[in-house]
Amino acid sequence: MTNSKILPANEAVLRRRFPDAFMKIVESGDEVPVNFTYDDSGNTPTLLMVHGEFTFCPYGEKNPKRLIERWASNLKLVPESLYSLSGMGDGSHARYLLENSGTGINLMVVEKDPALLRETLARFDLSDLLANDRFLIGTGEPNDQFFTPIQGAALTGVAEVNSLTFAPLQMCDEAYYDRVRNELARQYLVIRPLMEVNVRTATNLQENTLRNLPHMFGAPDISELAGKFEDIPFILIGAGPSLDESIDFLKDMQDKAIIVASNSPYRKLINNGIRPHLVVTADPMEPTLAGFQNVKLDHVPLACPFSAYPEIVERFSGRIVSWCTFNPIVKALREQRNQPEGTPIMEQGTVSGCVLDISRVLGCTKVMFIGQDMCVRDDGRYYTDDSFYADAGNHYASTDKGQRLPGNTQEKVLVEPRLFVYLKTFEQFISKKHESVEYRNLARTGARIEGAPYITYEEATEWAGEGVSSKEFDTLLGKLLENQEKNTDLKSLFDPIKKYANDILETSLQGAVEIELLPEKFKDVNYSDNKKLKNQLLRGADVNKLVDSNQTLWHVLLEGRTKRELVIYQRLLREIVFKNKTWESVQKNKEYFWALSEGCHWLLNTLDDLIYNSTE
Repeated sequence: MTNSKILPANEAVLRRRFPDAFMKIVESGDEVPVNFTYDDSGNTPTLLMVHGEFTFCPYGEKNPKRLIERWASNLKLVPESLYSLSGMGDGSHARYLLENSGTGINLMVVEKDPALLRETLARFDLSDLLANDRFLIGTGEPNDQFFTPIQGAALTGVAEVNSLTFAPLQMCDEAYYDRVRNELARQYLVIRPLMEVNVRTATNLQENTLRNLPHMFGAPDISELAGKFEDIPFILIGAGPSLDESIDFLKDMQDKAIIVASNSPYRKLINNGIRPHLVVTADPMEPTLAGFQNVKLDHVPLACPFSAYPEIVERFSGRIVSWCTFNPIVKALREQRNQPEGTPIMEQGTVSGCVLDISRVLGCTKVMFIGQDMCVRDDGRYYTDDSFYADAGNHYASTDKGQRLPGNTQEKVLVEPRLFVYLKTFEQFISKKHESVEYRNLARTGARIEGAPYITYEEATEWAGEGVSSKEFDTLLGKLLENQEKNTDLKSLFDPIKKYANDILETSLQGAVEIELLPEKFKDVNYSDNKKLKNQLLRGADVNKLVDSNQTLWHVLLEGRTKRELVIYQRLLREIVFKNKTWESVQKNKEYFWALSEGCHWLLNTLDDLIYNSTE
């Protein structure tokens, strides 16, 4: 079997929907499939499994379709679920399952060998399967990018993750497919709440960004501090109960390490005479403000994304270092001024993860965790007493649900589900560290963090070393804040965004209204070629042309109200089924037009309120 080139139709969809899979196929180069070959001698290519000197068809020698039907008929599929399926094969079993299952069934086909995937996509036009929103694919080593496609499933309300075994393909490497199945469940546990929050807070993120721009657009990016502090230890402060034991140690380390805290432990530090060199916030919602109430702020700089809660940003105005993990508004404005994109910082559910990533940016090679218990202590506490959690009586756990995992000084500690996600986020980050970076965990009563051995405060003092001063950090940051740009003309920068949204609003709204006014009789099959229906399909092409005219501005529009509207649209699509397929396509267009109209209308009104009519 000679190596083949992917069919153009397949490649186009693969590049767009599954870039990680496409790159792995490209990287496979001239490799041939390990356990498979194709017999191309007949009218239709036949996939064969290779076992020593023997070959056999994984779908059966006589009636492959019947074998697949029997396999699928024995499956007990649960509605609104995401299933991993072992092996792509020639795609026939995946296609059958998708075509003969409910619209709430999502399928992620997992294929270990990118070379086999290449050969299959070179022989069969599977572009319709690849383009199906319920179909996902991953291949090769299951890295983070491998699981990126499941974000779409998380948005459509998938409630359960499970696996399906197609035995002839699974048997090629059962350990691999079992590993991917387990990692898929873990990834979904992390991604689903993040995506749900992302959709729920999309409008908050954009509104916050627009409110924060006057205070942050000229602020220095965290990259201006990058790689300059490898000889200075870094201390990441959490609000766990073990923080109470660390005060004397932190006072001793005040000028010997870069101390960085989130809003949660900030008050505890200030009330004990400890000044963090940087305080970090990332949450876009009001509750995060509680950590900065009734406590001194004017001598500490803030690091945050542009979407942080605006009242916090306003209180730190002039003393802010920014980052920009993903913010289309900021990207669009910077593109106009030929400025580089902001530095991405890991944002995965806990602000401590942001602090951890900042230590990487600064280049610190010795990183200590204080107050990062990540567990419920035996007495029920999981936050320090001097915190806003204690103010509300939430520093004690009200549940005993969770896992008993190894502790730093105890055999087992209770890690409830939310803290388990944080723990795994830390461990995954540490596993990818540069060889020169070391981590130590000082939370005596905390959970063990793989890659961050527990040490006592005495051992930490010795490990940190002598003769190191953190004043260099204060000096450099002070200069950056003093020289930041002020009084940027934001209104003129938003003109292209406003025009883009307005053009899409006018075209999509007109299309939606015209479709609403079409007579009901047009849904009959004999109207399939009706000119008015065909014109509405052409309008869909016009709208998409406008959408695709500027990808940067499209992301500005998408990452606001439009995101929620398109999620609703995707759910509605599953129920739009008519015998007249032209009418069906037009009705789908109508919902698409309404979604875009709602999103554009919201963005234009918000720009008027917060930018064009602003008195600031």
